[in-house]
Amino acid sequence: MDNHKLGETDKVIYELGIVALGICIAAVLLYYILGINILGFRYPCIFNKVTGYCCPGCGGTRSMRALLQGDVLRCLYDYPPLLYGLGIYVVFMVRCFLHKHFGVRKSKNGTVVKHLQIFVVLVGIQWVVKLVAQFFFGYHWFYGF
Repeated sequence: MDNHKLGETDKVIYELGIVALGICIAAVLLYYILGINILGFRYPCIFNKVTGYCCPGCGGTRSMRALLQGDVLRCLYDYPPLLYGLGIYVVFMVRCFLHKHFGVRKSKNGTVVKHLQIFVVLVGIQWVVKLVAQFFFGYHWFYGF
């Protein structure tokens, strides 16, 4: 049934997306079968410990936790790029699946790379905003709201 091929870049990103989906499914199973909440663990951020400032990914776990609880505003507050990243992930994975298995036309190869670049820019912008808030105004994003 694998009649339609993906471009090399799309193929690699699609395969990484399958791995990410598997990790998410494993996390859900751990929670519902064993009661282990991996989002409840507090891993220390080495960047924060060394510099005292938030890292580019600061807020990602809190944002995902808020989204899973249905609190979209909190999700946006903690880590704005998360919703954009999840959106491009879902659209890309569905389009690649439909193209690969059913021949449905998809975006030209490399489109996802442009969206990943936009995602990286969003991460940079939110990081700078958080650093400015912390450095100039003494506002620690991870204690706010």
